[in-house]
Amino acid sequence: MAMAKIRQGSGNGGPVQFRHRMEGLTSLVDGHRHSFGNLTDLFIPEDGRHRHTFRGITTTADGHRHSYSGRTGLNIGTGPNHFHRFRIQTNVADGHRHIISGRTTGLIRLGVMVGHRLIIEKVVRQRVK
Repeated sequence: MAMAKIRQGSGNGGPVQFRHRMEGLTSLVDGHRHSFGNLTDLFIPEDGRHRHTFRGITTTADGHRHSYSGRTGLNIGTGPNHFHRFRIQTNVADGHRHIISGRTTGLIRLGVMVGHRLIIEKVVRQRVK
């Protein structure tokens, strides 16, 4: 069986976005934790600084999962290496909540490609051993 490896060109895509990655484990409640991971959403300017909104769904543990949403704290530092702290409670599931807390990564750059502008330069077939 052969697999196709696709190399993408630098088409004339949409705008570049800058976000922060958030990931970690929830607090321990009822003998279990959940993993979470998401990117920040909206940029909210505030008195010469800023914060971001975020939302996500935890992994399943003990037969359930939790959704969550909130705002980060104000930026700490400036430029591409700044970060944000966050601490919120998840929504209730299976009769309880967890706390999600930590700090974001520095900025990550996302290039947004519009589907019809994706350029496939080359397809290489490789054998799977």
